[in-house]
Amino acid sequence: MKSLVLMLGISTMLLPSVSAMSIEFTPSLGLGIGIAAIIVVAAIIVTFFALWGGIKYVTPENVLDKEIRRTIYSYIDEYPGSHLREIARDLDLKPSNVEWHLRKLEQCNLIRSRKIGGKKVYYLVEGGIQARKRAIAESILRNKNARRIMEYLRNNPGKHLLEIAKALNLNHHTVKWHLKKMIMAEMVEGDRSNSAYPVYFPTELGIEALEKSVSNKFQEQIKRMGRGS
Repeated sequence: MKSLVLMLGISTMLLPSVSAMSIEFTPSLGLGIGIAAIIVVAAIIVTFFALWGGIKYVTPENVLDKEIRRTIYSYIDEYPGSHLREIARDLDLKPSNVEWHLRKLEQCNLIRSRKIGGKKVYYLVEGGIQARKRAIAESILRNKNARRIMEYLRNNPGKHLLEIAKALNLNHHTVKWHLKKMIMAEMVEGDRSNSAYPVYFPTELGIEALEKSVSNKFQEQIKRMGRGS
């Protein structure tokens, strides 16, 4: 900081003193001197921070140097498909702070994001397409009704839409909407070969996502119990 003050002092000495020069002072001249002073001071400040390490650009090589970003990265690795507020809540951080670090991780190509159900969810780039599919599937199953439908199909494969709706006491439009999302995410397959109406079967991806979802819910309950004690 002393170096910065010294440099600023030198800069003011370098600027020509209007009172010491036989130059007619005009508004345009005053404006020009003011702009020159601002440019000189700004250049000195930027140089100071660059030389003394005040400015440190985030790159793929140093993005994980900060502990907070390592923590967020590890969280997404463990809970792919999490959205901003989930991450902030579980890590006890401000959403605005988490959002800034998520942006840096994404800019450095370590994570990806995708909007599902109106929320942006995150997953690791490492793992490729399969990692993205798992993240999307786990994100979909964060919805209670979607999870109930998947549990029902795991225990009762080959049911059609109205059977699922009746068994779970859900509106058939609700069931249809969730099934459409799960089919697009390759969690459920529809089969019309032996029925006038499509019957649905869970895929291996869907079952794996359900098991992970159940495990995550159990861990969340343990966390809440720990916070309450």
